[in-house]
Amino acid sequence: MDIDQLLALVDQLVEEGKTLDKEELIKLLKELRQACVHFKEQATVDFLTGLYNRRFFEKQLETAIERAKREKVPFSLIILDLDFFKRINDQYGHVTGDQVLQQLARLIKKNIRKIDIAARYGGEEFAVILPSTGLEGAVSAARRLKRSIENHNFGLPTKPIKLTASFGVGTYSPFANWSATEFLDHVDHLLYLAKKRGRNCIVHEDIAIQKSLDLEGLSSEEKRALLNGVWDHDD
Repeated sequence: MDIDQLLALVDQLVEEGKTLDKEELIKLLKELRQACVHFKEQATVDFLTGLYNRRFFEKQLETAIERAKREKVPFSLIILDLDFFKRINDQYGHVTGDQVLQQLARLIKKNIRKIDIAARYGGEEFAVILPSTGLEGAVSAARRLKRSIENHNFGLPTKPIKLTASFGVGTYSPFANWSATEFLDHVDHLLYLAKKRGRNCIVHEDIAIQKSLDLEGLSSEEKRALLNGVWDHDD
């Protein structure tokens, strides 16, 4: 059902609602509800990958921060970006590029929990919110995703396409008093460091520093300087 059909259904309810019998009215209301659910999904889901879109992700990040502050429980964020994805579009075309992104979305879904929130943040960049998860658990999840991407063939058996990804991983402390924008910028900076350090790696905060520091009252620049990122040496 498209938007014109939805509006036509609403008009029908307005015009005929009083003359319809109970069963007919219930049937139309069910159709209207189903259409509303469909449009809600369209408003929150990325059409290509089936993951949540950027707008929904940003709202969920705000919600996660509010919950962390209220319940005094940390959560983590993974941002990953496919390495040299432009080469795929240039060499194989945008149709293949889209198929690669769809396969990556399925890999992400397969390797995270049901409570985690995965989104296509933009282009070949994806983000995963991990509720009630500390840094060690988040790094483990990133390693699992990294291995899954490395081992996957994104092409055909006769024409394999092997890819890697770079990761930034950060944990939100309810005592840090970061805004959603500050926290997102921080993890995005860790992803930038992963790219700068040669790609195909995970950069995260120093767990010992994060556990011992009180970040209350520090500016975003000071926080970034203290938590500037640690290369995951298991890669």
